[in-house]
Amino acid sequence: METPTRWTRVPFRGSLAVELKLLSKDQLRGPEFVRLRRDVYVGAETEVDTRVRIQALHAWSRERGVVAGPLAALAYGAECPWEDPELVLRQHCRLPPSDVTVRTDRLATDEVAERFGCPITSPARTAFDLARRTPLVEAVAAVDALAHACRLTDGHLRPLVEAHPRARGLVRVRRVLELMDPRAESPPETRLRLGLLDRGVPPGVPQHRVVLLTGERKRLDLAWPTRMVALEYDGPEHRTVAGQNRDAFHRARLADLGWDITVVTSAMIGDPTAFDELAARLLRKLG
Repeated sequence: METPTRWTRVPFRGSLAVELKLLSKDQLRGPEFVRLRRDVYVGAETEVDTRVRIQALHAWSRERGVVAGPLAALAYGAECPWEDPELVLRQHCRLPPSDVTVRTDRLATDEVAERFGCPITSPARTAFDLARRTPLVEAVAAVDALAHACRLTDGHLRPLVEAHPRARGLVRVRRVLELMDPRAESPPETRLRLGLLDRGVPPGVPQHRVVLLTGERKRLDLAWPTRMVALEYDGPEHRTVAGQNRDAFHRARLADLGWDITVVTSAMIGDPTAFDELAARLLRKLG
């Protein structure tokens, strides 16, 4: 272990640095370091991102834990709706951090991968755990995000159901597998898709590709191609001036082809009345 400085990017255990006489307790409490969790520090110049959070959990576990759950999903580039850290230990932990869910699950060798030099649950195992421990809609949103980021299909997850027949939440996992669609590009798109299904709207096609008259290719967030009807989710990337101008151009070109486009906002998805009205309009358009 090298002497930590304010530029140290990898989290370390403070007690180990003190034991090795690399730092004093006063130095750890000073402005050169940031305390990430109990006995775990990093240089003050380091941005605390997903990598640092994972490495901090691993350091706290004394290199014995496997990072799991939403934080593992974020490590794979999945847009997870929440970020609660989970850690799988091979033995019981008496005093886990209040913000960390600690489990003692059994993990097969192929259910563990590595990111940032730390063991984390594999993409399939991460999806399996999220599916069985999360309310249905959010579970599908998380699994869709992982499936999109890691090119997972239900064929990657079903063997885990068979390998863990006594695991809790298998009924929910099977339902998530029925509803998952790796084509969805964000959790709001998944919530939109599931909300419409729940209101009796026939399944649409996520990320349907259309070739405009200009030759440019455009993807529609959720489409019913035979009816030339589609929904576009108004995410953050669409709210800049450039994004709005680009969207206006594309929608005009889509209208030239006969497409009926409705823009959906997060407020509409979160308002049951507005969502009901959206579903009713779609049902009328789809005949």
